[in-house]
Amino acid sequence: MINLVDEISSLLNEYNLDLNDVILVVEGNVVKSDEFLEKYNVFYDDDWGLCELKNIQLIVDDYTWFERTSYDGRERFILKAHPLLSTYENQESHTDYFYRR
Repeated sequence: MINLVDEISSLLNEYNLDLNDVILVVEGNVVKSDEFLEKYNVFYDDDWGLCELKNIQLIVDDYTWFERTSYDGRERFILKAHPLLSTYENQESHTDYFYRR
């Protein structure tokens, strides 16, 4: 058994973040950190089996977030990020191509 709040705090601590540095989104709704601490301070079975906690994202910024995922019931957070177009050499816009018909 593991506590969800402890799991998130530990995860964020690895990246020198805390709950005040992220936007908490549960089931598509923004949840304030104090409300999250109260409502989601729960213990769950993090071992293989039935997925208990879904649809939780921890938004860091416009390009980076942690997303709750499961594989065969094994629940965890994974770090996701959009690519920054400025890091690619070909920065030419192809928008005009799609609008021409």
